[in-house]
Amino acid sequence: MGEEAAGSVAVTTTAVALTSGEMLAIMLESIVLLTTLVRVVYAIRVFNSICDLFQRRRTWSILWALLECVPAMVWGFSDKFQPQWSMTDIQESVESYFQNVHTDAMKDGLKVDLKARTATELFQKKTLLRDVHMDIAPGHMVLVLGGSGAGKTTLLNAINGYEKADATIRLDGNDVYKDYKSMQYKIGYVPQLDLMRGSDTVQHTLYDAAALRLPSQFTAKERHERVDHVMGVFGLKPVRNTMVSKLSGGQRKRLSIAMEFISDPSLFILDEPDSGLDGVMARSLMEQLRAIADQGKIVMVITHTPDRVIDLFDDVIVLAKDKDRVGRLAWFGPIDEAKAFFGRDTMEHIVRSINRKEEGGEGMADEFVTRFAEVQHG
Repeated sequence: MGEEAAGSVAVTTTAVALTSGEMLAIMLESIVLLTTLVRVVYAIRVFNSICDLFQRRRTWSILWALLECVPAMVWGFSDKFQPQWSMTDIQESVESYFQNVHTDAMKDGLKVDLKARTATELFQKKTLLRDVHMDIAPGHMVLVLGGSGAGKTTLLNAINGYEKADATIRLDGNDVYKDYKSMQYKIGYVPQLDLMRGSDTVQHTLYDAAALRLPSQFTAKERHERVDHVMGVFGLKPVRNTMVSKLSGGQRKRLSIAMEFISDPSLFILDEPDSGLDGVMARSLMEQLRAIADQGKIVMVITHTPDRVIDLFDDVIVLAKDKDRVGRLAWFGPIDEAKAFFGRDTMEHIVRSINRKEEGGEGMADEFVTRFAEVQHG
């Protein structure tokens, strides 16, 4: 009986040992599998970067991953797979140009010293915009130009403090980020989509905006006078008792702008205010913005149809995606000088010159970013 018990214990011990060995093997296999997966993901990222560097389709990454030596030989011996210029040299030169670039102190107007605007996507830090330095004087109406994804809205959100960047933004000598609570009354921002209730009248909508946007020391009488003045500026008095839902497209745009103008801001930012408007209505709206700028305000506008109203603008900001798909400053200055700098006669042609080739452009973003860095540095 004792011998049988001892044999049973031995068998059980062997079984436990085998089970532990199997578990160890499973753990090792899991580690190998995880390591292989990480290597594959890393390889894909590397090969995609190589394709971007040489401006080739990313489908080449599949061949790189399967037969690395074949695409390496093809790319190495074929002239068409060589980059048009040394990206490393361009990046180093641009960074050296911007290293000590800072705009001069300015008492009035807008001063932007933006080092970088980053975001985290899938646990990875991504740079959306960097090296944007400019001074904008009061009374200037400025066009913000660039292709899709170049960072136009990102820049405006950084300037108005809605999405803070690694930057110093000063308006009339005041730090927008540090004094945001008080500075928010000095900045008007009109997004693409309005946030108005259709069941309210125009006048009621503006009264609500006045209650939110005007400082608390304003009396009820002063708010009423301000609302009445703004309705006059934007031609809304004839429809003051009309429901928002009954307004035309142009009237809704003017109302959404009037809501932000209620606080009499020094800086007025508008993201595609003419979207959905025909040429005549868009022209009329932009002329109203020009009149606001002529009052000593700074007006910054994103529009996808700039050439039909370009004569109303003083300056243009041109943003372009560099080789790393980061928004960079390719130009800031007067309209006529921008045309000479890019060698193009329209804003549409300027955008086409800096857009990537796969986007229907000429792929010259890095070249113009570098050239403008030289202009600023010089």
